[in-house]
Amino acid sequence: MRHLAIPTLLASVFLIGSSLLGAQNTCAPADDNSAHIIGVFKRMMQSDQADVRDSVGLPLVDPTQITLVSDALICAQAGAAGDSIVKVWVPGATHAPTTAPLYVIRIGTFYAVADLSSPPDPQDEFDSILIFGPAWDYRSIVAM
Repeated sequence: MRHLAIPTLLASVFLIGSSLLGAQNTCAPADDNSAHIIGVFKRMMQSDQADVRDSVGLPLVDPTQITLVSDALICAQAGAAGDSIVKVWVPGATHAPTTAPLYVIRIGTFYAVADLSSPPDPQDEFDSILIFGPAWDYRSIVAM
């Protein structure tokens, strides 16, 4: 897993193909993708992964506190949070609302948000996952 730090590059990734943008009201169901994402975050809670957790702005939590969200209100908040980040990175950006489901993973009081319905950036073989704090404050973006 790597930490991406160039906001303008990341904004273009989302503008090119992500349907994380716009109105969101559905959660992705549990599947192999959600199991993989949850597994990665659970491994990040191991004692030897403190540097990785710190680099993406995540607190140490018990692995049992890492769960897939199925609450439509929380998924709608996740969609709005993702939308707000792009508008900060690319002022004046416009995009159509989407109803594509999001993978929203609760990590203690934090959230990881992924839209896997669109292909990754052609120059990047990884899927981007946004990390938000308890008040939907942006913390980082990671690639898996």
